[in-house]
Amino acid sequence: MSDRSASILKNLQLSDKTALVNPDPLGAEDIEDRRADRKLKKTYACFLLLILVVQLTVMNIVFWRTGSGYLSFEKWTLDLYMAGTLAEVFGVVLVITKHLFPNRIS
Repeated sequence: MSDRSASILKNLQLSDKTALVNPDPLGAEDIEDRRADRKLKKTYACFLLLILVVQLTVMNIVFWRTGSGYLSFEKWTLDLYMAGTLAEVFGVVLVITKHLFPNRIS
């Protein structure tokens, strides 16, 4: 080994003369983006689930009130309302599962 190589190796072993370099300078940005993405997904999912709970609660109240005689609707009106509400619930669940939590190939 030459004197120069030995000098370089000796300098590398001294901790005050060397510093670790991040091999991926965008790594911290990527981690921060993933954290922000998860936080946004969680916010959207909670908001959409709250909408589902409210919608199903209102649907059940209308159904119960109609059955007990407090409200009266034509049969087709009530059937369309119930079917539309269930279609909305399934649509929101589909949006949550397909778009907020897509499959990722890593």
